[in-house]
Amino acid sequence: MPLLEAHDLVKRYPVRGSDGLVHALNGVSFALEPGQMLGIVGESGCGKSTLARVLVRLEEPTRGRVLLDGVDLTALRGRRLRAHRRHIQMVFQDPFSSLDPRQPVGAALDEVLAVHRLRRPGRVEELLGIVGLPAEFAQRLPHEMSGGQRQRVGIARALAPEPRVLLLDEPVSALDVSVRAEVMNLLAHLRAELGLAQVFISHDMAMVRQISDRVAVMYFGRVVEEGGWRDVLADPLHPYTAGLRAAVPVPDPSIAQPLTPTVVGEVPDPVRPPAGCPFHPRCPRVEDVCRAELPPLTEIRTGHHAACHVAARAEALR
Repeated sequence: MPLLEAHDLVKRYPVRGSDGLVHALNGVSFALEPGQMLGIVGESGCGKSTLARVLVRLEEPTRGRVLLDGVDLTALRGRRLRAHRRHIQMVFQDPFSSLDPRQPVGAALDEVLAVHRLRRPGRVEELLGIVGLPAEFAQRLPHEMSGGQRQRVGIARALAPEPRVLLLDEPVSALDVSVRAEVMNLLAHLRAELGLAQVFISHDMAMVRQISDRVAVMYFGRVVEEGGWRDVLADPLHPYTAGLRAAVPVPDPSIAQPLTPTVVGEVPDPVRPPAGCPFHPRCPRVEDVCRAELPPLTEIRTGHHAACHVAARAEALR
């Protein structure tokens, strides 16, 4: 049984001074197995961070369900919600803004342990050690640490409630390139040592490829392609995924790189979404059916799903 499941998650935001609604999530579904790393990739504004916040119940979905080990988190309230939500924790993009600038690191970790009644002697120092920080960092304030060290503290805080799932929302995008590899190696180590399932959210396809077992590509609040990373990134079915892949620089000067954008045009207005496939105004393979009908996320190859009329028909004719 999957450890974490999202079923048809929809999120709408009201527009101030208008009766319009922002379509942030438009029916997102996926499953995460125990110990698995799922990479979620897409352009800024595609709904990745909104999805993460809905999964941990920082925001309520307009419609849909989130199941953790078979328990519907969206149906829980109060004490029952807190008891289950400790098993799914989030690491935020900006480690500095997610820490209290006046609170020592040790106090911040101890506070989380107290909330979940998990205090025990030496646990704060143990958490710091897990993320590769010495015990004396417990006395430091956030501004006394580097960006990479602050992000390690953010990871330690997420580990304090002893979760089974970590949601990582662009965890290294605010860090220097030299520090990113250290944090990525730490995440891989935590997965191997603690058996943590992880959802890694990023706009960087190369980074997602480096760390993920499976990849979900999001566009306009929907998953448009999902499957094993080799299938999705080496032989994409959806034109949007192909465009993202083509935009990743190849570190070889002998290979010609495109000088024009691989995905042209602008993302549709989220208050006035287009009919049919939301990618059709930008798609190089658009057909009449794309303008009229929303393609479902369908298993086109074994274990490889895509929401594309053209790809589904082309595969059926092979």
